[in-house]
Amino acid sequence: MNRQPLWIVLALVLAAAISGCSSGPKAAPAISVAITTPPPATLTVNATVSMTATVANDAAAGGINWTCTPSGSCGTFNPTHTDSGSPTMFTAAATAGSIIITAASATTPSITATADVTLDQATLLMDVVGTYTYYMNGWTKRGPYSVVGSVVLDGQGDITGGEQDAFNTDTSNLFTDDAIQPATGAVVIGSDGRGTITLTPTLAPAETLSITVVNTKHILITQFDLAATTTGSMDLQTAPTSLPTGRNAFALIDTYDALVYGGVYSSVDSSTITTGEIDADFQGETDIDDVVSGAYTAPDAAGRGTISLSLPTFSREEVDVASSDGPASKGPSEQTMQFAYYVVGPEVFRLIEIDSNFFATGSVYGQGSAAYTDNSLAGSYVFDLFGEEDFGFGIWSSTGQFTSNGEGGFSAGVADVNQGTGSPVLAGSLTDASYFYDSDGYAGFEVSGETTGGLSVFGVYLIDPNLNIADPNSSTGGGGALMLDLDENSLGAGFIVPQASGPTFDGNYAITQDGLYQTESVFSYFDLVGQVNSDGTSTFSGLADYNDLLNTGLNPGITVAGTYTPDGANPGRTTAQVTLAGALVPNNITIYQASSNLLLHVDVDADTEGLGVLEQQQLPQ
Repeated sequence: MNRQPLWIVLALVLAAAISGCSSGPKAAPAISVAITTPPPATLTVNATVSMTATVANDAAAGGINWTCTPSGSCGTFNPTHTDSGSPTMFTAAATAGSIIITAASATTPSITATADVTLDQATLLMDVVGTYTYYMNGWTKRGPYSVVGSVVLDGQGDITGGEQDAFNTDTSNLFTDDAIQPATGAVVIGSDGRGTITLTPTLAPAETLSITVVNTKHILITQFDLAATTTGSMDLQTAPTSLPTGRNAFALIDTYDALVYGGVYSSVDSSTITTGEIDADFQGETDIDDVVSGAYTAPDAAGRGTISLSLPTFSREEVDVASSDGPASKGPSEQTMQFAYYVVGPEVFRLIEIDSNFFATGSVYGQGSAAYTDNSLAGSYVFDLFGEEDFGFGIWSSTGQFTSNGEGGFSAGVADVNQGTGSPVLAGSLTDASYFYDSDGYAGFEVSGETTGGLSVFGVYLIDPNLNIADPNSSTGGGGALMLDLDENSLGAGFIVPQASGPTFDGNYAITQDGLYQTESVFSYFDLVGQVNSDGTSTFSGLADYNDLLNTGLNPGITVAGTYTPDGANPGRTTAQVTLAGALVPNNITIYQASSNLLLHVDVDADTEGLGVLEQQQLPQ
């Protein structure tokens, strides 16, 4: 029998008694942090990804503070502080390398969780190679701003040259014949088609673009820096030596001076415009079906040439339309407008005014050899318009659809119009419309205005039925027209495209939206470009770069979530609610579907003006 010494037994009994009688508090569980939705181990530079971290045992509920190293060259978080379990959007830096992402307890910052990530240069460049003509129109902090040019992409992420023209009404600067500097690593495109392009002109400030590739010949773009916010596109230059000869339609808008100008023209030689029919609206005074003359020069190696067009003579005196903080511009006493044009293809040219008399931009589309008859406007169409009213003091936007009967009227049609002055017009009827046409493709239609917010008189300029207005290098979806609003109290510019029967809305789409919003306390211009995936039934979601120029600034990689419901009474029209970055209140938009490849949408909130497109992606695998 084993016997322990008595002193050992007494020590054990005493220890047990002390332990059993202890009245001190138990230690609280320690705070811990875990990255529950981690980033991938490898990210493409400039890519965006959502991450989530949780904090356990934090009675103060302080949440998470997000950082990364090396500081200043690793990336950014939006937001930098989140509640436990709430996501942040991380945008990787533009420089490749190894980084560490840290989620720290806001209550006890020394308690962290980390993730190691390698940033790689984009290896997938979508076969985007060649010379691309680009245009983008929008706003600086105080006025309209436009850029038109061409850039040479080598398909390896580098820019090897280019040229552009730009005007900035904020500073009264006009930059012409401005060479684009070569740059290494200036093009980054991820596997979803989203990416960035940085342009470095010689004279103008650098321009950072956010982009979404629709296909290898067509890219949607927006300027994504704090200098301006814009939307536009880049299109592969397929015939850089082309001239705007033969029969053409054109439409131009100057949102600074409140001027629209468009029509059709013909040239009989390689440099002179001799005949045509044109319309113009300057601050509410219209000149309908006037004559036009002009001339043009051959393009240079970048696809840039010049073209002059005669402006109709208005009866009013020269008008000084200077704002209180911008440059003065000249009224219509200057009767010739000088433009730089950049070639896209044999029948497509982008224009920007370079004479400082006005600040107009637009496009020229060829008419081909089409013979225009009363059947040229027969069928179903979708249109998109934006403009100004009350001599430029108000902005409006409209999208709609119509079916013409080939006999001078519309058998069906509705439009949504948002004039930013109260409740927008929803599905306003267009069935009281009447239209006319001339054999040269000069046409127009008129509605009463009672169901379209007062918009009633429209110029229509038919294009080659083989041309796709939205995607000029596409071999499908051709036809339609450029158009102007020519009312006394409003003016605007846009386009008309054919509407296909039985389209689907399923798969990946590039998306843009461009506009402004105004409440009692906040005003700002905004643009976004990104990619969403539609389930083909009722929802779409994705990511976009959102530039809110005057308010929140740059918001890269925000979430876009939409729900949509087809309008049973008006096939082709769909209502939708879109939530950006998890906002509590969604935006209301109306979508008009031209085809499975193209949908046009307009914001219909009382405090927001916005237009945009959804274009189906066809990306290389």
